[in-house]
Amino acid sequence: MRLRHALLSFVAAVAALPLLAASPACAQLWLDAAVPGSARLGPTRALGAVIWSHGRSVDSEDSTAPTPPYIVILRDGGWDAFRFNRLRDSDTLNNSAHGLVEEVHRLKQEGYRQVALAGQSFGGFLALMAADATDEVDAVIVTAPAAYGSFSAFYDSWRNNSTKLYPLLERVRHARVMAFYFHGDDFDPGGRGERTRAILAAHKLPHLVVDQPAGLTTHGAAATAEFATLYADCILGFLAADQLGDDAQCAGARFSPGVETAAPVAPVAPDGRIAGSAPGSATP
Repeated sequence: MRLRHALLSFVAAVAALPLLAASPACAQLWLDAAVPGSARLGPTRALGAVIWSHGRSVDSEDSTAPTPPYIVILRDGGWDAFRFNRLRDSDTLNNSAHGLVEEVHRLKQEGYRQVALAGQSFGGFLALMAADATDEVDAVIVTAPAAYGSFSAFYDSWRNNSTKLYPLLERVRHARVMAFYFHGDDFDPGGRGERTRAILAAHKLPHLVVDQPAGLTTHGAAATAEFATLYADCILGFLAADQLGDDAQCAGARFSPGVETAAPVAPVAPDGRIAGSAPGSATP
């Protein structure tokens, strides 16, 4: 029996031809505010722009899925937060990754100092493909990356969630990479955390891998409030850090850059608050 959120298998390659503004495919890909009705800080005030890409389901439109709470906290921490929506009919790795590259370029042209990509499942593959395709991606946050189906529904291609993931990691140009893998994920063939660390370390790319954290299980763990509580501030610190050591980690809810002389980073939002603190909190 197919799972409701089982993924279709697609070839992981970025299209050679650019999308045209008037094309039907482009009309089915669009950037929206991550939090409806929220105002942008703009390129001069924001720490940067983060684009979250949702997953892809066989029988429903994931463009209607809620934005995960951790993205909302990134917005509250000083980032302009967007979501890259795609309608299922045109949502292939080929087409959507190229469209995401176009959106990254547009935000850079607007003047954003940093553009970070976050992606869940299929969206994680898209984020890595964009980071492979352009130097304009400064950071990538992937949660439970998968584009080739679950163990139970797509066994023949399920292992591609590992074998097609590793070449993408090999080709990331310069972006720092933060990756999350969860216990009990039916889309995960296993062993991806250690292999991800090894690949990124070999290419001397700043990285932090959180592999099967306690208390967070299943493919959709990053969509929960628990994930946001545990890791949103760490993600903010990861994005803001000047340097990252080989042993960068999330120390509790905070980020430790793994550089001997450095203290854990607590990024400051444009209103002077420490990221993740309550309104009215004093800045030390």
